[in-house]
Amino acid sequence: PALQSNWMAIHVITCFVGYAAFAVSFWFSFLFLIKEGQEKKNPSQLRFLPSTRILDEIGYRSILIGFPMLTLGIVTGAAWANYAWGSYWSWDPKETWS
Repeated sequence: PALQSNWMAIHVITCFVGYAAFAVSFWFSFLFLIKEGQEKKNPSQLRFLPSTRILDEIGYRSILIGFPMLTLGIVTGAAWANYAWGSYWSWDPKETWS
């Protein structure tokens, strides 16, 4: 019955979107650091990348999406646990480490 709850679907989707947004933010921040370092040495080498301002903006906006989605994922996970097992948090090692 726990896996048939609507809370599970909401929890998984919100956590997945949050993690995906953080992955996008990481990737664009990494590209930002590479582009900024190369602009000082050889500015024409990474012309195909967007400007550092755009890379920074995408990374920032991804965090603005990722943080609330992952927060909502944690809250819906607690609601799902309460619905399925009768407590919001059980201190199970897998639950605690995730």
